[in-house]
Amino acid sequence: MKKKTLLALIALTLSTTHTYAEEMPPEEFTLPEIVVTATKTGMDKKLVPASVEVISKADIQARGAQTLKDVISTATDISIIRSTGRDAISIRGFESRFSMILIDGRRLSSEIDQNYELDRIPLENVERIEIVRGPVNSLYGTDAMGGVVNIITRQAVEPGFTVSLAHGAFTGNKGAKDNYNFTYDSGIHGKTGVTISGSHLENDASFKSDGTTYAPYGVRKNISARVDYQLTENEALTLTAAYMNEDTRELAYKQTAKGAIKANIHDDNERYDYSLSYTKQQSDSSVFLRAYLSDYYKKVDVHNLANAQLMNYGDSHRTLPGFEARLTRNVGSDHVLTYGGEYRPEKFRGTGVRTGEGIFYVDYEGKSFEGSSIDLTYSALYIQDQWQISPKLLAVTSLRYDDSNKFESNLSPKLGLTYEASSDSRVKLNIAKGFRSPTPNQLYISSQVNRNGKVVTLDGNANLQSEESDSYELSLEKDWGKATGKLTYFSNKLDNMIEESWVSATRIQYENISKATLQGVEAELKYPLSDTFSWSVNYTNLDATNDVTNTRLLNRAKHKLASRLSYNDQKTVRANLWCEMYADYLHDAGSNVEKNKSYSIWNLNVEKSLDKNNTLSVGIENLLNKKDDDLSLQGMYIHSKLLMKF
Repeated sequence: MKKKTLLALIALTLSTTHTYAEEMPPEEFTLPEIVVTATKTGMDKKLVPASVEVISKADIQARGAQTLKDVISTATDISIIRSTGRDAISIRGFESRFSMILIDGRRLSSEIDQNYELDRIPLENVERIEIVRGPVNSLYGTDAMGGVVNIITRQAVEPGFTVSLAHGAFTGNKGAKDNYNFTYDSGIHGKTGVTISGSHLENDASFKSDGTTYAPYGVRKNISARVDYQLTENEALTLTAAYMNEDTRELAYKQTAKGAIKANIHDDNERYDYSLSYTKQQSDSSVFLRAYLSDYYKKVDVHNLANAQLMNYGDSHRTLPGFEARLTRNVGSDHVLTYGGEYRPEKFRGTGVRTGEGIFYVDYEGKSFEGSSIDLTYSALYIQDQWQISPKLLAVTSLRYDDSNKFESNLSPKLGLTYEASSDSRVKLNIAKGFRSPTPNQLYISSQVNRNGKVVTLDGNANLQSEESDSYELSLEKDWGKATGKLTYFSNKLDNMIEESWVSATRIQYENISKATLQGVEAELKYPLSDTFSWSVNYTNLDATNDVTNTRLLNRAKHKLASRLSYNDQKTVRANLWCEMYADYLHDAGSNVEKNKSYSIWNLNVEKSLDKNNTLSVGIENLLNKKDDDLSLQGMYIHSKLLMKF
C-alpha cells in the first residue's frame, strides 16, 4: 500500500509539469557561503561561532561520489568507523549515535544499534552538505551531542533529465559494483517546481581470508520526489516523499555449542519518508512549519550456510512522526530571535526488544519469535538570540527544554561568540552543556549483530543512566586573500558515557563509563595554488580517554590527516587527488582484544566533459591497495561513470 502511495505521488507530480524546453547552458555562479544548520537561520559561515564545514555539489561531482560516505571521510575531524563492515561516522570521537544525520533538517528512522546511513543516502539530488562539529543539543535535542550532518536537497531550477551509469570493481575481479542514477528537474512552471531522483546500487560479495564478507552485498534502491509550490510572493509549500529498500547479505561466524558455524545473514530493510512544510519569508521575520513521517521496517534472518537451517530471525518496525514550528524575527537592529518547538510521538516494536509491553509473536519458517513494543513521546521548546553586541562582537545564545514520557526532562544551554579582530581574522568561542537519555534500544535491546565477522548478541541495560557533557571550543580563523586557515581546541567532559562493552566472547552489553574525556586540536588550511590548482588539508589530534581506568577509548584514532589536491582547467578537465591518513587507531577486535592500526587511503578521480551534455569520469579508490580484514579494507577499487544530460 505504501509503495502505491509513493508511486501515486510521483505520478501526480509528473502530471503537474509540462514538457520541458530545450536545455539551455547553465549559468556559472558561486553560491554565497551561507549556512543554515548551525543556527537554523541563514548566516555567513565566517560569522557563525560553531565549527561548520560545507561540501558543495561541485565537490561531490569532482570526486565521483555516489553515496554520503564517499565525500564525508575527508571532512575535518570526521572519521569513518569501518570495523563492523557497515561504515559509520565519528565526529570528534563521538560514536555515530551521538550525531544526527538529517535530510533538509528532518530526522530519519534508522538502525537499532548504529547509524548506518553513509551507504544508504545517494547524492544525485543533493545541493550541499553542512556539517556542524560539536554539540547542538540546544537546537536539535539530545541526539546532537557530537554534531549534525545536514544533507540539503536541490529544488527545481531548470528543465532537464540526467542519467548516470557507473561501474567499478576491486582488483582481483571481486566485489564489482554497478550504480544507476537519474534526476528529473521540471524547472519552474507557474508556481510549481518538481524534482524526482532515483538510484539503484548493486554490489557483489567480496570475501576475507576466513571466508566472511567484507561488507553487506546485494541491492539498494532509492527514489524520492520533491514538489515546491509558491503560494504567494512570500509563502511556499514543500511536499517530499522518499522510499529506500535494502536487500543484502553478509557472511559471519556464529559460536554455538557445536563450535563456530558460518552464518548467512539476510537483511530486508525498507524506509518510507514523507513531509509537508510551509515557509513564510518577510523582510524582518520568517515562519516555518513542518509535519513529517519516517517509517522504518527491518527484517533479518540468520541461516546456517551449510544446511540452510534457521538460526535466528528479527522483525522490527519504527514509526517516527514529527511536528515542528519555528518563528524567526528581527528585534531592533541588533537582535535576531528564533523561537521553536517540536513534538514526536514515536513507536517502536520488534522481536529484538524486551520492554515487557505490547507483547506479540511472529512466526517464521515454523518457529515463533516473541517481541514487544514501546511508545515514546518527545516534546521540546527552544529559543535562540543572535545579538550583535558591537560591530566586532556577535553572541549567539540558545536554550532548549526537552521532555519525554519515559525519560527525565532537561535544559540544554549554549553560548557562542565571534569576535572579528580584523577584516581577515576572527576568534570564536563555544560553551555548551549536553544531555542524552538512553535510547529504548540501549535499555531493552536483545539482538544478533555482526561484529568483526562474528555474530554476537547485543544486550541492552535497564540500569543505564543519562549521559551529560560539558563542552568548550576555542577557534582562531585567518584569511589570506582566497586562502583560509583555522585552528581549534575542543574539550568534551562526559558523565555516564554509554559504550558497548564485551561481557564474553559472544555477548556485548551497553555500559556507562562514569567519567570520560574527548578532547583535541583541529587544524585546517585551504589554499588556491593558481587559477587551476587548489589544495586543502586538515589534521586532528584526538585524546579519547576513559577517565576511570585511565585507558583509551576504542575505535578512535589518535591522529587523522586528510588532504586534497584539485585541478580544474576551467574548460573540460577536472582532477582530484585526496587521502585519509589514520595513525595510532585503537581497534576493537573482539572480547579483550585490541589492535593498534595505522594506515592511509589515497584516491584519484579524473573527469572529462565530452560535450555540453556528457561527462566521463574514471577513478581509483585506495591507490596503494591497502588491505586489512579487521578494518574491512578490500584493496584497490577502480571505477568509471558516464553522466548524460537530456
